[in-house]
Amino acid sequence: MPADVSDFLKLWTQSDQISERRLQKFLLMGLDKIVQEQSDVLSKIAVGPPASGPVVRWMEEWGYPSRISGTLDESTLTFSGRLFGKAIDTESVRKVIREGTILERPSDGAQAKVTALNGLVATVSAYGGSLLSDDTTETVWDIIAEVWSDYRDADDPRSLDRVFREVGTQIHAETFEIPKTRKNTKYEIIGDEAEHQISSLLDKLRRQLAYAVLRSRPFHDGTGFVYGNKTEESTMCGLCSWPQITQAETPNPNVYVDKNSQGLTKADLDNLALSLWLDEQADLNKGEWWIVCHPLISRYIHDFDISYRRTERDDTGVGFHVDHFDSKIGKSFPILSDRYMRPDTLMMVNFDATRYGYYANDRMDRKEVPTQGRYQRWLISFQTYGVVVRNPRANIGMIYGLAN
Repeated sequence: MPADVSDFLKLWTQSDQISERRLQKFLLMGLDKIVQEQSDVLSKIAVGPPASGPVVRWMEEWGYPSRISGTLDESTLTFSGRLFGKAIDTESVRKVIREGTILERPSDGAQAKVTALNGLVATVSAYGGSLLSDDTTETVWDIIAEVWSDYRDADDPRSLDRVFREVGTQIHAETFEIPKTRKNTKYEIIGDEAEHQISSLLDKLRRQLAYAVLRSRPFHDGTGFVYGNKTEESTMCGLCSWPQITQAETPNPNVYVDKNSQGLTKADLDNLALSLWLDEQADLNKGEWWIVCHPLISRYIHDFDISYRRTERDDTGVGFHVDHFDSKIGKSFPILSDRYMRPDTLMMVNFDATRYGYYANDRMDRKEVPTQGRYQRWLISFQTYGVVVRNPRANIGMIYGLAN
């Protein structure tokens, strides 16, 4: 394994197989390892297995919800809203509600038992000594339990439908050339011109990969996102793009929050964590949850409760640093500040559910391009996929439009 850029340059002009393997290992190490050291967020996103096709697909299913929306009028409860990522219908209601289901209204704790179900309309009766009052607007009801007996038949079995999600790949490429005169000239502050140019190019590639993994968006044809070889210049899906995709399916302004150029507050973070838990059934006790933001946004977090802090007279440092946020629902989130993040955005991310990776046999390629003059030219390229996020609705929340 080459130790530094000088060793890399010795391999650069050699074309035997051993040198080629070592060179690609060097490029890979310089790209992956150093990028992850320079980007706190990328260091948390694992590199997955290589992809064997231009589109990476995986299967997901919507879990059984714990809440349903409806409006009560005397003994008639009419269901509305959305279930399983689409407008509520007879089929989706029967997957979560049937005769004997107990519902509870969180606003007053009143419980109702479903005695009959016909399409989107259920006949209910007060249960457990509750007093039922009519709803004036659409109300959320918690699905508590079902009443069973030893002699009840399982005449209405349930099952979940599955859907496919996908991400495309993106080619990253750069060209490098240097004339022999410049290559052989020594400068006062640059001892080796070729070494300087290659180091600068690798820095650019690292930065390009970091931006792509975080902020790249798939190609959009005006109707929807297009992946893989359906478009000539395919682009991958970055981490920051997933909330936009999921909100196009089923909008939830509580987990995709537009601040409209306002500053970040503690209440914003508390509400985002609560909404992920209640609305999207996020398991905040499982995985590796972090708050991710740009350094400009982290300034707001560092100033939270600043009037309640104090410093001692013998302190030699000025300022405060916050490295985690303790939410009111009892979950503590470590904080990552990354310069490659969007400056107006903050995210709550479960990094256990995220992956990006490389196209099969295309992790890093170096090719010399023949020329007719006294200069050398090379093409460096590689192809990545991602970011794959398993169950993105329950693993990413976003606050955007923040003042910075």
